Amino acid sequence: HGLVHFLGPGDEEWASVKAKETQKDAFEHVEKELLEGTVVSEALERAGESRVLGSQRTPDWKARVSEMASLRNFLQVREADAVYVVGW
Repeated sequence: HGLVHFLGPGDEEWASVKAKETQKDAFEHVEKELLEGTVVSEALERAGESRVLGSQRTPDWKARVSEMASLRNFLQVREADAVYVVGW
């Protein structure tokens, strides 16, 4: 399978030793200008408009979503066939 790790500024330091040793060629560094630019921000806005439930649309819903959003995650899932998420 194909694997890509999208890394924003400062993310590589958090990658595991194993990933750095065996998956370094799958690291794709994404510049801050792209992550904070209009392409990603407008896409997140459109996704939020269609995916945030009506009951969650409080006056501050956009601010709350932006605080939770990892901009590089948008790039990871935009064209993916499958997404595996590990949380802790």
